[in-house]
Amino acid sequence: MKRIALFCTVMVIAAISHDLKSQNLTIGAGSGINFSDIHRVGTTGYWKPKPGPSAGLFVRWNMTPLLGLQTGLDYSTVYYEYHPYLLEEGPIIYPFYEPQLLPYPDFIMLPQIESTNHSFLTMPLELTLTIPSRPSLTLGAGMFYSIIMDQDRGDLYFTDDLSGNDHGYLFTVSVDYPVNERLSLFAGVRFVTGRKLMCEGRDYKHGYSDLMAGLSFGLGGDGAGVTEEGKGENPVNENISLTWFAGANLSWNSGNVNRDKYSVYAGPSAGFLADFRLGGSRTRFSTGLILERAGYSMRDSSNSYYLYDQPSAEVNTRISSDYVVIPALLDFHFGRDECLSISTGPWFAARLNSQCRGTAINTVSTSTSYRLREITVNDDITEVTRRNDFGWMTGAEVSLPERGMTRINLGVQFRQGIPEILNLDNAGIDESEKDVYVRNSVLTLRAGVTVPVYKTGR
Repeated sequence: MKRIALFCTVMVIAAISHDLKSQNLTIGAGSGINFSDIHRVGTTGYWKPKPGPSAGLFVRWNMTPLLGLQTGLDYSTVYYEYHPYLLEEGPIIYPFYEPQLLPYPDFIMLPQIESTNHSFLTMPLELTLTIPSRPSLTLGAGMFYSIIMDQDRGDLYFTDDLSGNDHGYLFTVSVDYPVNERLSLFAGVRFVTGRKLMCEGRDYKHGYSDLMAGLSFGLGGDGAGVTEEGKGENPVNENISLTWFAGANLSWNSGNVNRDKYSVYAGPSAGFLADFRLGGSRTRFSTGLILERAGYSMRDSSNSYYLYDQPSAEVNTRISSDYVVIPALLDFHFGRDECLSISTGPWFAARLNSQCRGTAINTVSTSTSYRLREITVNDDITEVTRRNDFGWMTGAEVSLPERGMTRINLGVQFRQGIPEILNLDNAGIDESEKDVYVRNSVLTLRAGVTVPVYKTGR
């Protein structure tokens, strides 16, 4: 709480130190849907992501044309659903007789699924960065404090009293499309991760992601998109461009331990890149955010579901991690209208979560019996993977000019990780200077659109 209070104090002091007459205020309201993502779970069962409602109001204070301070009030109801793994199916024998259980008084089935629901009133505080393209892009990062207005803890897995509040971090990406000088439509995504334990008896923390859309209205300043000359639109900044893209990737494990036993994994990739021209040359510096799911597959005999070990069950699983990738690339353009480009440079990735999903078949045979058991694997293995990854990236792209300065892009990109991505201590593996058990390699095919960025006018 002390860190949150310090953060809030610094942000407010920085904001009020500017000349208020030169500021713009943007107010907005929206609603949408959230998907629960409880943090720090084990492997005795899995928490199924459940949808829930979200709505909120926000006020953004644009201290400069690019930097802003945003706060508001949000209301979200988050639903968690726990599915335990059972070694044996019921019925469970009861040691006593209950007449209400007729016509089967000797046993009942205990609950197999447990739900817990929480309603949050959240007050966020974020520092925002706005890229004035069309549509404009706003990135935000900050902290929040939540009051839990109502909650149903369930009876099976949360036996202690639940906390009545939460605090933590949040990250947002929002796209705004202007309807007129003041009014805009917006759509955004937000990632929320709590830092407080839900209760003392369980090592769980709140978390969810939400998708929201709504309307925003600008106050103060000269109005969105109006220049001093009154031409209705700011001039284009020819040295900066913004590219939105989406695609699919193939990833695999390029470690040096049992590499041939792993196979590829297919996942999604989407994000944006901002290109900055270096002087008057055809070389650009490119950076942005890429949301990507990468991993590998297993199909062999192992006593571990996410890493090959001693032969045991017949494992058929897919191991994946969600990453936020931040590249720092030099982009070399050539050809007519700079239609071809080659890029290369380092990248850094923050891991959001890791999952292991699939099936495992275990057989036990004796001289008098044969038993086959199929296990559904849906494990959260976030704690056995490292929080960060880094490496080198290279790619090539074809850019086709369309109307105005808009361009359509088709490209391919390969990124190679350098370090081990497993947390060997948490995985119970002895560290070795030579052995790398899991290393990321990702090949991405993508398509996108490049839109111009406008000068701010002040």
